[in-house]
Amino acid sequence: MLSFHPQLFAYLLIFSAAMANYAVAQDGQPNPELATKAGAVLNDFCFRCHRGEGSSAGGYAFNARDVASMTDESVVTPESLEDSDLYNAMYRGRMPPRNQAGLPRPTAEDIDVIKQWIEAGTPEFPPIPRREFIPLVDVMSSMFMHYQQLDPRQRSHYRYFTLTNLWNDVNVDERQLRMTRAALAKALNSLSWEANLVEPEAVDEHKTAYAVDISQLGWTSEHWNALISDYPYHIESDSIVDGGSGDVVEKMRRIDEDMIRLSGNDRQIKHLRADWFVTIGLRPRLYHSLLYELSLPVLRNRRANNSPSDPKSMTDLDLENVLGIDVASNIDRRPVKARRVGFAESGISGQNRMIERHPLAGGGYYWKSYDFLGSNSRAILTEFPLGPARDGQDDFSFEHDGGEIIFTLPNGLQGYLLTTAKGARLDAGPIEIVGDALKTSGNQLIVNGLSCVVCHRKGMIEPPDDIVRGSAGAFGNLADRVRELYPETSQMQKLVAADSELFVRTMMRLLKPYLEDDDFQAIGDGFPAEPVGEVARWYLLQPMSLETVAGELYHQDIDTLRLMIKSDARARQIGIGQLKNESGTIKREAWHHIEGRSLMQQAADVLGYAPAE
Repeated sequence: MLSFHPQLFAYLLIFSAAMANYAVAQDGQPNPELATKAGAVLNDFCFRCHRGEGSSAGGYAFNARDVASMTDESVVTPESLEDSDLYNAMYRGRMPPRNQAGLPRPTAEDIDVIKQWIEAGTPEFPPIPRREFIPLVDVMSSMFMHYQQLDPRQRSHYRYFTLTNLWNDVNVDERQLRMTRAALAKALNSLSWEANLVEPEAVDEHKTAYAVDISQLGWTSEHWNALISDYPYHIESDSIVDGGSGDVVEKMRRIDEDMIRLSGNDRQIKHLRADWFVTIGLRPRLYHSLLYELSLPVLRNRRANNSPSDPKSMTDLDLENVLGIDVASNIDRRPVKARRVGFAESGISGQNRMIERHPLAGGGYYWKSYDFLGSNSRAILTEFPLGPARDGQDDFSFEHDGGEIIFTLPNGLQGYLLTTAKGARLDAGPIEIVGDALKTSGNQLIVNGLSCVVCHRKGMIEPPDDIVRGSAGAFGNLADRVRELYPETSQMQKLVAADSELFVRTMMRLLKPYLEDDDFQAIGDGFPAEPVGEVARWYLLQPMSLETVAGELYHQDIDTLRLMIKSDARARQIGIGQLKNESGTIKREAWHHIEGRSLMQQAADVLGYAPAE
């Protein structure tokens, strides 16, 4: 019979309790270090898709920054790994989704942190520490000092981009700030036909305001006018409210007047928010206006039509003429210059697809995709490998339903164009052909510019193996044509790899000043997560809390702002009354929509803008 040892039994009880609750400190309180680590993992790998109400990615609408939200949605169950769907999805490699190769993926160490956190009872995450608040007058002063020191002959070329609203938002972490700086650099250079990269220059201590010589982008005042005509966040200096210090409003007005004086009486606003520019400037109609209509002489000089979305009736031939490409000749003449690969489906499309490469004179590439509806009877590339069908239709020419064009810009980045089968420009790809599960554009639509920039994180994406070369039902000369157009898989892989390398080298040089070493290791391939997508999804999809609204109105005191919303009936009348509640949010779409004046501008009227507190 085993003897009972009270001291040993007591030790085992203590040891078991410690092992089961190793996130609990000696004083019985949750270990903040483990909770902090778990919160960081969930923020980095889950929050971009799982942000709470309105974000039903994977069928769940939990907020990855809110423990109660995750337990309410039953994605985590305290002390039970078996009943925690979130952990099991991460452990089995299902989340982030395998088909989203551009998203950061957690390491084994990251997953182990979540395991420990759940076993410890899912202790609450500590609050995000607040950064030093930056008043609007400070950031305006920084921009003015930089502007004042410029050569007077250069002042007309300089504009500014700010991310101070993000800095002042407690919900925004340091990584998001870095990604916004990187996204600003990428967005600007994605809208330039100049050969040299342009690096935005920080003009304040905290790197929340950046100066750009827009002439180095090839931009004129017309490009800037196109942006400010759609800008929903401009507040006139005489609308700024004095919150108590007395001289702030007067100082802001002096800065405004001095900027106008130094610019030669140019009253055009000279600063935009970086998050708005990255998200909205890279999507139609601004993307098309900035990159094409205001930049290409053939379109600048063309008479406008009555179409708001395509006022110059742009086609793929306009772009090909600018780039010096004759697509038909590259396909038809021997030896062919075009190279193709056909496949059954891709990451954004469940339909047949074929992509075709053309070399650019002086280096670079021009890729053209041919996309097909499932109902298209001439979409089977093994039966119709030639074409596209032009004036006449032969027995082997496919008939496509639309396409995407990707080409090298002179600075090494990429430009994009979505087209119909006839080559007319599109704002968005047909949802029945292509879609974006991450909703980067605000929904599943693939929009030209923004969606393409985000998808092509490392430039050209290696396509699936070709299904045409060895399977096309062609004989004799036709078979020879097919083999020329559709080379061996290894040859296409080399072309894609070389094109991707050109883009990656350029991006590494551009992004390095704005990111930290850890940012380049987040996905495991030495290249950072795509910054434009990070910014766009945050801007468009993240519900706006009172903290976010406060940051955008430059209010430092959240409690005072909530009291103002509760006590002023106008807040409810304009549509922000729900922010008086602890968990109240509003939608970005409502906040920045311009119909006369944006909701943000109306909120500034009611709550005050930039009070000095």
